[in-house]
Amino acid sequence: MISEKFPNILVFDIETIGNISSPRFVDEMEITVVGVYHYATDEYKTYFLDELPELESDLKKAELLVGFNNDHFDTPILNKYYSFDLNSIASFDILREFRASTGKRLGLDAIAGMTLGFHKSGSGSNAIHLYQEGKLQELADYCLNDVKLTRELFEYCLYKQHLIYPSRDGWLRLKADMPYNIDEFIQQNTKKSQYSLL
Repeated sequence: MISEKFPNILVFDIETIGNISSPRFVDEMEITVVGVYHYATDEYKTYFLDELPELESDLKKAELLVGFNNDHFDTPILNKYYSFDLNSIASFDILREFRASTGKRLGLDAIAGMTLGFHKSGSGSNAIHLYQEGKLQELADYCLNDVKLTRELFEYCLYKQHLIYPSRDGWLRLKADMPYNIDEFIQQNTKKSQYSLL
């Protein structure tokens, strides 16, 4: 287990359709599928739009949400679908922590490729095409692949206390220090309003 104190940790990623370049993208984007890894049950699950109510009880129990750029993108969009505030749950946004360490903004594929040695199975635009073509199982598989990459990066970060990323020219392997104790992180980042969810 990542944490004995806090078993209810969720790693998640969303796929969407809509105008991502809009300044009001949170309002304009719609979820097509959510992929989640549940540490408490060691399960990967997907939830399509009509299945989001099934995710609600797990979100209310969640002690940490883990994602990549989730503070800016995934959480605000998912938040529209629930009556409680997901921002009250402690968040470990890998991109946010990476930027705090390095001052740089890189994609999931670049960091996962250099750190883990494997890559995303596609792109966000591919995911939109899969949805439009009705290839929902392929869409779910793509989303869960991102969840697995995010989970692997999260665990690497906690166990190794760093991530690896490429230099601007791609020739060098650079190290981003990520010195986290996840129990302390959750305690420091849990907001009192979360207890009203229970």
